[in-house]
Amino acid sequence: MGSDESGELELSTGYRVLVLVVLVVLATSATVYTWAAYHVSSRWACGGGAAWCCMGSIDNATFFPWPKGPLGVCADVVTKMNPVDGFIHLYLIENGVLIAVSVLLWGVAALYFFRSIKPLLRKVKYLQPAA
Repeated sequence: MGSDESGELELSTGYRVLVLVVLVVLATSATVYTWAAYHVSSRWACGGGAAWCCMGSIDNATFFPWPKGPLGVCADVVTKMNPVDGFIHLYLIENGVLIAVSVLLWGVAALYFFRSIKPLLRKVKYLQPAA
């Protein structure tokens, strides 16, 4: 990191690329989690409340830490979700917050690319000798 003549802080190229990679990894993880959560919710969550429509013989479905369906033989029994799963289902999935977070993270990654990385690519293009 250095400082240019105007006093603004200039970040190194490696740091900028690292930040972009972290943003893309976060956005990808959020997108995959959102897809998996909506898949589990549409298949095993009972509509209108925080309950599972199927109870697995080995383990119930869950949204945390990663969305997964019930394990083992599925019994058609309505069971209440634990508080964390209930919160994720009612406030993050039903309201579309997970989708908004995914879109927001991709927007931040794209904005960061166009504001920080693309100008560096232009500088490199202009510095190359003409053939």
